[in-house]
Amino acid sequence: VVARTHDATMSAVTMTLAARAPVAVKAKRNVALRRAATTCKSAKSVVTCVAARSDDAVPGPVKRLASAIVGLGAAATLFSASPVSAAELEILKTPAPAALKGYIVDDSGLLSKASSGAINSKLKELEETTGYHVNVITVRKLVFEQDPFAFGDKVLETWYPSLELGDKKGNLLLVKNTKEGAIVGGPSFLKGVGNDVLDSILSKNIPINLEDEKFGEALTSSVDRIVAALEGKEDPGPPKKFEKSKEKTYKTKAETDDKRDVFSNVVIGLLVISFVVPMVQYFGYVAGDPDWDGE
Repeated sequence: VVARTHDATMSAVTMTLAARAPVAVKAKRNVALRRAATTCKSAKSVVTCVAARSDDAVPGPVKRLASAIVGLGAAATLFSASPVSAAELEILKTPAPAALKGYIVDDSGLLSKASSGAINSKLKELEETTGYHVNVITVRKLVFEQDPFAFGDKVLETWYPSLELGDKKGNLLLVKNTKEGAIVGGPSFLKGVGNDVLDSILSKNIPINLEDEKFGEALTSSVDRIVAALEGKEDPGPPKKFEKSKEKTYKTKAETDDKRDVFSNVVIGLLVISFVVPMVQYFGYVAGDPDWDGE
């Protein structure tokens, strides 16, 4: 009996285990499927992320247009800045003005045709009569050599490298941006003009005219004084600076009170006259009337 009971129990356990085995297998398969699905989803997400990054890496039409605009802007900035910095180099590379032919290097365009013609004719006549050659140079801005005297000397040495060539040569330089001027030249030129005239031109002709941005007048008047000094003529002198009157344009309180008193007295006098004179005339008329009985 005991043996049968034991066998029956074992068989029941075996059947129970056999019944549970497919459930366990199914559970394991479900876990594996879930893991596979999760792995597949993560893989898809990774692929999607990589694809998104690759899409960002390839620029679209809008981004290409924006990049092109930025590039053009940078190029325009460089192009616009290059002439300013290259003005000094262009002047240094310019050949020296030939004798009796050229006297003006107007890089900044400050001179009108009339002013250029007048300066050229005066400087040509000066060179024909005295042998002095004066160049008028204008520049918009000094970048490499910011001292106008140093740049003027550099131009003079470049155009006339020896003392013999530059002895009777001079340069009148005007910088538009800083409104500065300089006069440089060889020993004979500087001695012929004289320190007094040179100092007066640099301290009066150029600054006074440039206060009102009269660039042409500054150069023309300076050339007139240089030519007169080299030809031994009378110096026309510097321009006269217009100065505003410093006298007061208002009245003090005392002056106002005095005039007010005078005005009041005049008004009172006129009022008295306007009343008294008609009354006197009336009484005079009545007194001379024989028909008036005094009633």
